Amino acid sequence: MAFGAIESLWGGHFLWIALWLALVALWDLRTGRIPNAFTFPVLLAGLFWQTWSHGPIGFGDAALGVLVGFLVLGWMYALGHLGGGDVKFLMALGAWGGSVFALKVALLSILLGGVLAAVVLAFQGKLGDVLLRIFRFLRSAWIAQLALEFPKVDRSRTVPFGLPIAVAAAWILLSDPLASWILGGRG
Repeated sequence: MAFGAIESLWGGHFLWIALWLALVALWDLRTGRIPNAFTFPVLLAGLFWQTWSHGPIGFGDAALGVLVGFLVLGWMYALGHLGGGDVKFLMALGAWGGSVFALKVALLSILLGGVLAAVVLAFQGKLGDVLLRIFRFLRSAWIAQLALEFPKVDRSRTVPFGLPIAVAAAWILLSDPLASWILGGRG
């Protein structure tokens, strides 16, 4: 995607979005939290901008983007696997980019977050234990005679998910790797 296309897609706000992505990612890396002050104003601004730029259809897609962000990551928050700030971060991105963008960012960030978590766990020497817990969960979910064994979340082993969300959003804005991977470059 050419930079001009990015500028028109985001209404000339690409620089501000890029700075915001960097701020949120760095804040999450430093503190392990994404404050509401970083997400709600941007979410509201995205809803406003899309409504101003594209009328009711823009508002509808922005609102659907917020909903997609909530639904795709909200269940992970409910299970204790993500923080609420991560969900609100994706919701704010959905307000700016719409439903398809929110879904693409969610999918790519889950992939990137999984790779990041595996690398961190490998360096900590804990990857084998986590993979065993995942195997036990999948086995208990597959075999009806076994009691369902949910993996316990060890908060000391978490990695900030704001970084994968920010990287995924920037990557999709610049080149949309999911379209390239799925459509073989025809996206």
